Amino acid sequence: MAGVALSQQLEAPIKGSSLWRDASRRLLRNRAALVGMFLVVSFIFVAIFAPLISPYSPVQGTIIHRFLPPSGSHLLGTDLQGRDILSRLLWGARSSLWVSILSVTVGLSIGLTYGSISGFLGGWVDFWMMRVVDIILSLPGLLLTITIVLFLGPGLNTIAFAIAIENVPIFARLVRSSILALKESDFVLAARSIGASDPRILLHHILPNALTPVIVQGTLALATAIVDAAGLGYLGFGPQDPATPEWGTMLTDTQRYLTSGAAYTALFPGIAIILAVLGFNLLGDGLREALDPRLKR
Repeated sequence: MAGVALSQQLEAPIKGSSLWRDASRRLLRNRAALVGMFLVVSFIFVAIFAPLISPYSPVQGTIIHRFLPPSGSHLLGTDLQGRDILSRLLWGARSSLWVSILSVTVGLSIGLTYGSISGFLGGWVDFWMMRVVDIILSLPGLLLTITIVLFLGPGLNTIAFAIAIENVPIFARLVRSSILALKESDFVLAARSIGASDPRILLHHILPNALTPVIVQGTLALATAIVDAAGLGYLGFGPQDPATPEWGTMLTDTQRYLTSGAAYTALFPGIAIILAVLGFNLLGDGLREALDPRLKR
């Protein structure tokens, strides 16, 4: 009987543990990452359901109710036009979420394609493609985005495109370095030995193993996009309709608000930006630790 039991144990299939299962387990044990995940989920929830949870209209107000301090009727007070600040913050989250997702998606798509071609082909193609990346990276990021917005005109979509162009060289260089480290690996050589084509090797063997640092960088880039969008909105490159709620635009008259005794009108949009950025940064750091096998605990 003992021999039969031992034989059954030896024949039983061994359940493996995938990278993503291990990563999710380590991520859920990271308290800072859980806090970041909570902030990110809250930010996304607010942005999606702003029309349902906003107590007032974000664009309508009464001038006689301007600069009302936080109270039971207006939890975060009112602004210069008598509009409810809480409602404008909730709706402003939609603008920030849209700009961050659009900019990172476009920048990642272009950078992933560009860096993959450069790293996989190598040689003089890689040399000259990376020189273009070096030129773009040598330009100050804020100056580059302002130049693009000035050329194309202000607006949320223009801001998203400008931030995407700023992100392209970062993603391209990151993908290229990962591909250079992987394209001479044993599994790539094995794929070549059985006659796999170069596009198949790149798409099915190299890229899936090169996406870990890209995922982490993409999460951190979402935080940077929120800050950049708010900064450009503060400088007057955001929505040209002053009634449109956007966190950076809400900070435009910060100095006047602070000196007029209505500091809360600038305080709450600033806190919203900080919490959203903090959430993505904490989540990004947690993903880096969870996805890096060298940090396995």
